[in-house]
Amino acid sequence: MEIIVGTNNPGKLEEIKSSLSNRQITFISYVDKLGRTVNFPETGTTFKENAEEKAGNYAKYLKEPVLADDGGLILEAFPTLLGLKTARFFTKDLTDSQKNQQLFNLMENEKNRNLILHATVSYVYPSGKVITVEEKLLGELTTKEVGTLGYGFDRCIFLPQERKTLAELSLPERNRFSPRVRALKKIIKLIEEEEDLL
Repeated sequence: MEIIVGTNNPGKLEEIKSSLSNRQITFISYVDKLGRTVNFPETGTTFKENAEEKAGNYAKYLKEPVLADDGGLILEAFPTLLGLKTARFFTKDLTDSQKNQQLFNLMENEKNRNLILHATVSYVYPSGKVITVEEKLLGELTTKEVGTLGYGFDRCIFLPQERKTLAELSLPERNRFSPRVRALKKIIKLIEEEEDLL
């Protein structure tokens, strides 16, 4: 089975491929189908609405089922500052480390460093049928980058139960905690069940 992924983020596509290595499933970017990128506005008021809207737009455009996701970081100290607006919160064209530094600057005088990393994954058929799974990870924001693995916020999300950041964990360990990977594994099972019924 081939699953088209609606993302312009190469890191995200690689994470999907590496975390769901299944001989029966091949993940390809919608760009490989179209030969170009397409951007759709996100108008949802929740991660779920955005993921479903994104997947639905690509599915209608390609006339094939498409997998897409949405997610973000929620800081307990500033609950409405990031969330849905996580990508827009950061100055444009920053590296991962520069974005992390922007978070450190924001939280410089904050004692409450609790955070939630949220992930929603949706698979939408051209008919409009929708399958959606949501997962989250609880952690704490570090005061500096720790670790060298992973990407995005991995170097600044500390897991108290592991006494490590995500960037200090091996890929299999990181995948075990990653809300996106956990959501993907669940949705793949649901998609496979759906395909068996077709």
